[in-house]
Amino acid sequence: MTDASPPVDPAGERPLEGDRIPIAVVEYSPPQGRERRRGERLRWWPMAAAGAALLALAVVVTLLASVAVSVRTAPEVAAPRVDFAGGLVELRIGGRWLVLPGEYVLEVAAEGYAPAGQPVTVTRGAANEFIVPLERLPGRVNFDTGGVAATLSVDGTAVGPLPGEYELPAGARAVRVEAPRHLPWAGEVVVAGGREQQAVEVKLVPSYATVSVTTVPAGATVRVDGDEVGVTPLETTLDAGRHQLALEHPNYRRFESPITVKAGEPLVIGPVELGVPDGVVVLRSTPAGADVSVGGRYRGRTPLDVSLAPGVPHEVVVSRAGYAPATRSVSVASRERQALAVTLEPMLGEVTVRGQPDDAELYVDGQPRGRANQTLSLPSAPHVLEVRKAGLATFRGTVTPRPGQPQVVEYALTSPEEARAASLAGAIRASTGQELRLVRGGRFVMGSPRREPGRRSNEAQRTVELKRPFYIGVHEVTNADFRQFRAAHKSGIYKEETLDLDRQPVVRVGWQDAAAFCNWLSARDGLPPAYVGQPGSLRLAQPVTTGYRLPTEAEWEFVARWDGSAAARRYPWGDALPVPARSGNYADQSALYLSPTVITGYDDGHRVAAPVGSFPANPLGLHDLGGNVSEWTTDRYTIYVAGTDQVVADPVGPADGETWTIRGSSWLTGRTPDLRLAWRDTGSGGRHDLGFRIARYAE
Repeated sequence: MTDASPPVDPAGERPLEGDRIPIAVVEYSPPQGRERRRGERLRWWPMAAAGAALLALAVVVTLLASVAVSVRTAPEVAAPRVDFAGGLVELRIGGRWLVLPGEYVLEVAAEGYAPAGQPVTVTRGAANEFIVPLERLPGRVNFDTGGVAATLSVDGTAVGPLPGEYELPAGARAVRVEAPRHLPWAGEVVVAGGREQQAVEVKLVPSYATVSVTTVPAGATVRVDGDEVGVTPLETTLDAGRHQLALEHPNYRRFESPITVKAGEPLVIGPVELGVPDGVVVLRSTPAGADVSVGGRYRGRTPLDVSLAPGVPHEVVVSRAGYAPATRSVSVASRERQALAVTLEPMLGEVTVRGQPDDAELYVDGQPRGRANQTLSLPSAPHVLEVRKAGLATFRGTVTPRPGQPQVVEYALTSPEEARAASLAGAIRASTGQELRLVRGGRFVMGSPRREPGRRSNEAQRTVELKRPFYIGVHEVTNADFRQFRAAHKSGIYKEETLDLDRQPVVRVGWQDAAAFCNWLSARDGLPPAYVGQPGSLRLAQPVTTGYRLPTEAEWEFVARWDGSAAARRYPWGDALPVPARSGNYADQSALYLSPTVITGYDDGHRVAAPVGSFPANPLGLHDLGGNVSEWTTDRYTIYVAGTDQVVADPVGPADGETWTIRGSSWLTGRTPDLRLAWRDTGSGGRHDLGFRIARYAE
């Protein structure tokens, strides 16, 4: 029996149909490895190609939309780094940048310069050229002074000590280096900047020199300008300039001499042979306070110890105003102390006082002397006379009696109606500190008589009356006074001697400078200007105001020649020659190298201008009207004609002229005729021995 069941495959899972073999069904899994990656690339490539195309299109569109921009720097530098901050795309092509229109912050950087930035606006159709200023970074400069301690100033500002290194701004710098006892060094240093290192060598020149001093015998104490510096033999250093050298030994005479030290030039002094020591004269006088001169040289006032060279006779002159001079011949041995007593004989002069009212009281030098109308016998010295009465203004005057020459002093006390004029202050002070004394004026004869020795043709006599009371400076205007008006003024140096100390009279000022100073002082003190016109062409105002001005020529001569009762003095000290000791600052024997003509045997202690007030005042209390410096007056210069009897009141000189009158001798005056108070000169510009004093009307 045949089995009808279909055949089964060997696996026993499915029946076989005919001769076909069944295919087994299995599960699908994705391709692995290289086959998988290849499939992924095939899918990504179209996307990348599309993106690249879009980017290229965007770049092309951006380039087409951009504009060309030019960027330069000031100063121009190589390869600056440029950035348009805030922009999407910037492309440099050649010397330009392609930038989309819009607003940016243009930032530029370069080696050695500080980064810089500035806002810019890029627009289509414009030039689009931008210049960016760059600031050079500072540089470091090392200053080598060769080990000398100094101080550095750059462009006028103190920086610090040297030697040393400093960071300085780039560019040309004015450099000044100062060190003690060295000449200042100044120059221009060009700082490269940009953090670069530089070195500057500063060679400082010493302002001193080596000085060697030897003596015979050795062991002398050396003093320079009063300070002890050592014992001989000595080698030391001194600053350049003039010094006073003194050598002192206990057993020998003191040696003293001026020396001049030149910077960098060694100076050898000696060997100096020291002499035996001086003797001493112990000098006393009755009355005390008398002036003492030895061999024509002023030595001081009694009581006085005077050192004299031993073994030779010395002429000693003792003098005091109002007394006859006494002369003694003295010799001393070395180390001897010799006493000398001198009694001075009074020189009396007759003075008659008369006036109204006759019941007024008379005072002499502040002491009561009874009724005013009387005749007095007084020593020949200046005396102050006062006539007083209650309810009336006091009369006051100064008189110097003269033996054998009776004098008359007339007074007239003012009524209450005239008290205003009498109440004027006897002295006032300007805001600069200068004191001015009141002068009530009077009548006198200007000029000199024809037969006066030394008279010049421009000294014709004429009668002048000063009616308006005026004030006049006690001293000449000093450098310190003038520098309150013109701070930069320098009176300068004359042959190595300074004229620029504060208390020396101002010099090297022309007439216009002096007038400008007066106007400045008037404005400062609330007074009307005395001069009108423009600076450099000032002229005296008419009528003359009460502002500060130069004294008129008549005022100057009146106060200079006043002797206590009249304006009659011939010389600043009186009427006779020779020149008395300590009478003023003229060209003395110590000024031989400064002036071709000097006064033989006269020594006033000053080679050039002295500090104002160094010598006794005249009877009006005014100093240096003779000597020190000649003085400008406010008058234009002219030569007056003699022979008229007309009295001129308060003259102020001609209205026109190119020069002005100069009065008074100076420290350069060595000719006796030029010491006379009638001497006149003319000029317009400044000189080393020409200054001025101020004056003004009292009302």
